Amino acid sequence: MPRRKGQSRQRQGQRAARIPLPSCQGPKLYPFVNDKANVEFIRLLSDPTRGGDSYVFEVSIGGNPYALKAFKYYDKEEDELALDEFERKFLSHSEGGYTPLDHLDHYFDPFYNECRAYGRLIAENLNGQVAVRCHGYMMLSAEHEDTLDNQFEMNGWNRLAEEYDEPPSKRQPLRAIIKDLVLEDTVWKPRVAVRMLSHLKTMRKHGVYVMDIKPSNYKGGKLVDFSIALTEPHVVFQLKPDFQIESYKNRDLGAFDEMMRDQKVKTTIRAFRVRNKDTIRKLRSSTKSGYRA
Repeated sequence: MPRRKGQSRQRQGQRAARIPLPSCQGPKLYPFVNDKANVEFIRLLSDPTRGGDSYVFEVSIGGNPYALKAFKYYDKEEDELALDEFERKFLSHSEGGYTPLDHLDHYFDPFYNECRAYGRLIAENLNGQVAVRCHGYMMLSAEHEDTLDNQFEMNGWNRLAEEYDEPPSKRQPLRAIIKDLVLEDTVWKPRVAVRMLSHLKTMRKHGVYVMDIKPSNYKGGKLVDFSIALTEPHVVFQLKPDFQIESYKNRDLGAFDEMMRDQKVKTTIRAFRVRNKDTIRKLRSSTKSGYRA
């Protein structure tokens, strides 16, 4: 559905295309090396009825199979309205000409969340080991968008309404991330659970907190989704009190244990071990709420 006129545009120099993103402090993702090659859209892999922030397709690029995750446009107004007076003042401080309040999308836009998470994994030589391999980002033209509309009746990109009055060459490009195509489901066995937990702890060690651990975000026993991940350095870890930051950082562990129970995996391994029942209750509750709350 188009967004109403007056909401913020998020062009952010995307047409430059060959730069690492995002431009804020911290890890960045580089473009897909073959981003000028023809993209053949084969089928939609994600469920279009579930909403969400993106659509995932099986594609062929240069004759090679990939998964392409195309993101809807992000509107930062909701995040701006959720800020209290202290947070707004803190984020208004400019350093080196960069003002975080003007670039909340760099920290909360699902596309940039994935860029930052994968940027860190690639920098630490973990790409393809603890999560499905990422090959970089790609900007899709408005012509690609028309193809998706015609081929899959896919038009829910949350565009600004007035952009549809512009010719395709003037519209914002769709932003996408290219990953290995993994089609096999996860086998929920104890040995797989041990490996998955090891991967999760490795990511945490390197400052990547997924914030959305659930069965549908795994394929073949590896994570495929970082759209709400928090990757250090992050403004959330500067704004919130220590106890809340600890809760955010432990959320993945509690969610992992809950996922193992839901999938009826017979294992004694536990990601999160605490004796305080009140702490457990709060942690489980936090997995069902937004991290900006």
